[in-house]
Amino acid sequence: MKKLYFLPLLFLAFTGFAQKQFVVQNGTAQTFSDINAAIAAANAGDTLYIPGGGFSVAAPVDKTLHWRGVGHYPDSTIATGHTQITNTVTFTGNCDNSTFEGIFFQYGANFGSAGNEATGIRIKYCRVDGTLNMRYNTDISGGNPDLNFKISESIITNINAYLGTNVRMEQNLIFGIAFNFFQCLFINNSFNVNNSSSVFRDCDFCQFTNNVFSYHHGMDGNCSNCNFTNNIFQAALPYNPTTSSHTGSGNLYSVGVPNTYVAITGYVYQFSYENDYRLNPASTGTAEDGTTGVSIIGTGTDGFDAGIYGTTLPYKDGAVPYAPHIRTATIDNEAVSGNLGVKITVAAQER
Repeated sequence: MKKLYFLPLLFLAFTGFAQKQFVVQNGTAQTFSDINAAIAAANAGDTLYIPGGGFSVAAPVDKTLHWRGVGHYPDSTIATGHTQITNTVTFTGNCDNSTFEGIFFQYGANFGSAGNEATGIRIKYCRVDGTLNMRYNTDISGGNPDLNFKISESIITNINAYLGTNVRMEQNLIFGIAFNFFQCLFINNSFNVNNSSSVFRDCDFCQFTNNVFSYHHGMDGNCSNCNFTNNIFQAALPYNPTTSSHTGSGNLYSVGVPNTYVAITGYVYQFSYENDYRLNPASTGTAEDGTTGVSIIGTGTDGFDAGIYGTTLPYKDGAVPYAPHIRTATIDNEAVSGNLGVKITVAAQER
């Protein structure tokens, strides 16, 4: 199976947004000057390595591909620039099992077609502004479709499952509303949402475990039968334990907005690469039995912290994708004896 290497280690290591050289490698190498020509040349199942730069995908993507950018954190992409898709991209229902790492989708993404779900999607180490739509519409005439969708260690704004089921949201920084989730799992996420009416809309039978809610966390009246376990809320619980259809245990509340994280510049509901989203070790909350002054550290069901830095594998700082990562790249200003000095430092990634 051929791979489309959009990251030639020699001459693309120095490029900025103006550089648009793409290389197809399949035994021999073929170069493209346009991302869309490279996508068109790919076969289903190929891997696309995208360099730092801003690129527009002109047409809906209609095949399974594995997209690999160089990352989106500024301090991790100094040598390459970050990878950014500058328009809303549609991935049709023929894109089952596509994967994405290290890409900033500036204006969101759409998955699926009418009557044809895109299933088995994996998104990791990405940033998605705008809205990420997991389905074409909310049609459940044949039942709630099993999307088998997983988003992890990413920065997400609005997300809409369109009444799909089997979605796993894990260790994400979330700054927008979650719409239309059915029997889905939210685990070890950090919700930082400014919407006083509701953060969850039309979400039913979902499980929320080890999450942090640093600002608003309400559920609209169309949400029902969700369970909350070992979450941290800066204010009150999002449900009435006596009268609500929602259930929960092990949650902490009344932590307070300024106390949740180690360091936030500006508003907690506005993402910044400069913020430190680790839990503040000095902060406490109130347990469901009314006990006050309970530390927010180590309260997850697994004994680790709630939020993105919990579990045995905390959130990967820098969100560098699983590929050799260019840390530094230098090139001499002049050739000496016909030779031009080039030095590239590459680091392997464990995950």
